[in-house]
Amino acid sequence: MAELSSAAISSYMRQAVDPANSTYVRGRAYEDVMVHIFESIAGCETQRNSLNRFGSEEVDIAVMNFREDDGLRLLPEIFLVECKNWSNPVDSSTVSTFATKIRHRGCSLGVLVAANGVTGNPHEQTRAYHSAAFALTEQTRILLLTTDDLTSLTSSKDVVALLHRRLLDLVAAGTFTTA
Repeated sequence: MAELSSAAISSYMRQAVDPANSTYVRGRAYEDVMVHIFESIAGCETQRNSLNRFGSEEVDIAVMNFREDDGLRLLPEIFLVECKNWSNPVDSSTVSTFATKIRHRGCSLGVLVAANGVTGNPHEQTRAYHSAAFALTEQTRILLLTTDDLTSLTSSKDVVALLHRRLLDLVAAGTFTTA
């Protein structure tokens, strides 16, 4: 387990937003920051860029969670992370595709990291929020993180608290939240 480093997060985030970098480099930096964050949590290990045997679905990051006392005790043993370092909010079809990918891998939880959030209105559950709400009715939970969330993290305890809060909010609100 590596210690969470605000300096490392800042470095990855600078690479992720630098217009001089290619789309590939910016996307990879966004994944790098998430690997750093998850590997700072007690009991978490990651695996990157896994293709299914058909070559039709790629998982950005799979997380093995050993559910240690000071780790992600409320999250399942294995979950998926999808990183979208897009200049626009993530749309409903992308959320639906991620929910399908989660189910195809036999998981019940995914973390969508969307640089600029998602489309729609959380209170009216429109667009991407509707897709997350629909996934929840199928026992597929999606937690939403944004760049603002990532840059506010200072310790692994912050990450654990944020993800546990987002899980509670998801169930209570019926769709993902960013509050």
